[in-house]
Amino acid sequence: MGKMLFRIILIGVLFFCFSQPYTGKMSAQSIAPSTQFLKINNYYILFTTPKAPYIDKNNRYMVPLRSINDLLGGQTTFDPTSNTATIKFKTHKVEFKMNSTEIVTDSIPSVMDTVPVLYKNSMFVPLGVLTKQLNIHQEWDQQNKLYSLSGKELLKTPMMENVEDLDHFKEQVDNENAFHLLSYKLILGEKIHLSITAKNVTGKKISEGIEDLNTTFIFSDNSTAGENRNRKRPSIDKDEIVTREDDIDYVKTIENNKIIKHELAYILFKGRTLKP
Repeated sequence: MGKMLFRIILIGVLFFCFSQPYTGKMSAQSIAPSTQFLKINNYYILFTTPKAPYIDKNNRYMVPLRSINDLLGGQTTFDPTSNTATIKFKTHKVEFKMNSTEIVTDSIPSVMDTVPVLYKNSMFVPLGVLTKQLNIHQEWDQQNKLYSLSGKELLKTPMMENVEDLDHFKEQVDNENAFHLLSYKLILGEKIHLSITAKNVTGKKISEGIEDLNTTFIFSDNSTAGENRNRKRPSIDKDEIVTREDDIDYVKTIENNKIIKHELAYILFKGRTLKP
């Protein structure tokens, strides 16, 4: 056996400091989503390493290749000699080449209107092009600026299974889509600061104790941090817009007498309600 690894999680006390929700009511027209969002089944994807999904100059949603493995469940490989990425998903195989508009799906070549790019040694590929080739269901909601992917085959990955296993409230969920995300702000400094603004879209008042604006932080060592499950959950009026703010520490471990800081890999968000 190798040397014993003494792993000490130095996250600190993860009692998140949530700001109080706004008391005023705003209609859907009075505040619009401030950016375009990606949602896979019931999860908003707020961050992927080395940076969040973004829209390129050709209006394509770009995501890092690694996220295909961790979120969609595909198998990805990269050949540095040919600068080619291969994604296998169910019975399909798709190949992207760096800085090339050519794409090969199940040995059939075609041309797309954008190119994969390299950022901090991570290849970013056009998600919409990929999901179309893989026959993954996708929708665009213009009003909420929401690009969503759905399917029972998605999120069936070890990382997401771990997230689901650590969800203390998964058996108590009443409405998985009780809130629409309107905006968020992420600051990566000495700590991770995240501010989320969302709107109650249930069509009714949410009673005290059942709101669950649920955020999961996943780190490079696959450890996760979640909210304080015992926090106060105030009532939220019909159509009310609320803001929550989190400040958390990075995960740190001690390995061979050295403190190792693990970088942020993903942030996932669910806007849901719980059963009374």
